[in-house]
Amino acid sequence: MHLFKSNTIGIITGCGKGIGLASLRLFLKSNSSNFAMGISRSETPEIAALKNEYAGRLAFLCSDICSHDNVNSWMSNIISQVGYPDFAICNAGMRSRLKIHAATLEDYRKVLETNTISQINIVKHLSHLKKDIAKPLKILAVSSIVGARGFDELSTYGVSKSALEGFVKSAAIELAPDNIQINCINPGFVRSSYSEAFKNDKYDLYEWTLSNTPMGRWGECDEIASLSLFLVSQLNSYMSGSTVYCDGGWTSK
Repeated sequence: MHLFKSNTIGIITGCGKGIGLASLRLFLKSNSSNFAMGISRSETPEIAALKNEYAGRLAFLCSDICSHDNVNSWMSNIISQVGYPDFAICNAGMRSRLKIHAATLEDYRKVLETNTISQINIVKHLSHLKKDIAKPLKILAVSSIVGARGFDELSTYGVSKSALEGFVKSAAIELAPDNIQINCINPGFVRSSYSEAFKNDKYDLYEWTLSNTPMGRWGECDEIASLSLFLVSQLNSYMSGSTVYCDGGWTSK
């Protein structure tokens, strides 16, 4: 059975690189009639190539995810043209590594705005637009193992991710009567755009992550993307309010 039926419409944020880009690419490849709405703060060469390869099947907004009015207006406009989405993968976010005493309250607010409030905005807007639309909507919030585990120098990031997971649990209950499923995926350390710099600049910490990952390696973006697409596909018809870990066994220790 295919993950997606014909003419599936999906929204993927933070799709310029890493997990978001891998998810967008796999979704467009999975069915020749799929239509994607992508949002990222910059139009990368990879996005430009996908727009060319999948001409007419990818609408792209270059915008900061925190520009809520701009994001909502654009989504409403595209939805009016192509139809209400079947799913949304809320992947956009920012990294933050600061010691507690070095982090200002404004640092916490900035990370929360990007990693949490902006994802909540998309959920609110899509659920508002759904109204009397009968077809299911599946939403996936990309969180992190940092939301559930303590890590040195990651309190700003951890607060944003744990708050996101708390929202998802309550939203799953409240939105279930509207035929909306919402879940979280918690990746571990993934070989994305920052991994080489991390390895070069913080080699001891990089080695520590490997030693604490039972599978002994970092994950690949395509591995997280494949699971993400399953969670928003027609094959996931009953899971909601759950947090799924994809971390090489890290949180099983």
